[in-house]
Amino acid sequence: MKRGSTTRTGRSGARRPSKRGKRDLNKERTKQNILAAALQLFQKQGLEQTTTKQISRKAGIAEGTLFNYFKTKEDLALYFFQKETDHLIGWFQGQTRLQKSSLSEKLFGIVHRQLEYLSPYEDFIGAVFFRSLQPRSKLSPLSLESQELRVKYLRFIRDVLAEAEDNGEIPPVGDLGAYAVGLFYIGIVLHWLHDTSKTKQKTLALLDRCLRLGTRLIQKGGWDW
Repeated sequence: MKRGSTTRTGRSGARRPSKRGKRDLNKERTKQNILAAALQLFQKQGLEQTTTKQISRKAGIAEGTLFNYFKTKEDLALYFFQKETDHLIGWFQGQTRLQKSSLSEKLFGIVHRQLEYLSPYEDFIGAVFFRSLQPRSKLSPLSLESQELRVKYLRFIRDVLAEAEDNGEIPPVGDLGAYAVGLFYIGIVLHWLHDTSKTKQKTLALLDRCLRLGTRLIQKGGWDW
């Protein structure tokens, strides 16, 4: 083996993780532990009332260590949504039956899965949406941090729409279609936050109706305005 190589082969021939790979894995585990601790506190006493000192104690680390991973509570929120997007994409890739369904059924399944992911943290999500209205917040749709996060989600939605275009299910909608779905999702989440019906049935009914109607409208005319 060459000097400087960061991987080694054991007796079985399997490659061992490099030191850098182990460090990255440990960092990711620490970030997830911090997030889990923070979410418990956010749900119990609210986003604004929770301090970084409380989060670090809950996570079993020094407050200075916490700042090495997340500078602010908003950075924690952004990481939460990053994990949500990763979870969604991984989940969809494993849904063979859903991938063969109509576009409206795919989008219903995608949004429904997102709402299920958010469900245990409803109060936290409400606080995040409120803070996102502040222009200087990293959670604002206009911030670069928020924009970077949205790009991955929008590309995922764009791929779902592109497949429907290739199958002749809808006319070409381009990137505008992905942005439209993204805005629609935000509207659905806002409705979901205020939905007091049992198991959020009103939100799910609204989601189903809107997607069916929207798909029909696109099939008729597309975006050629």
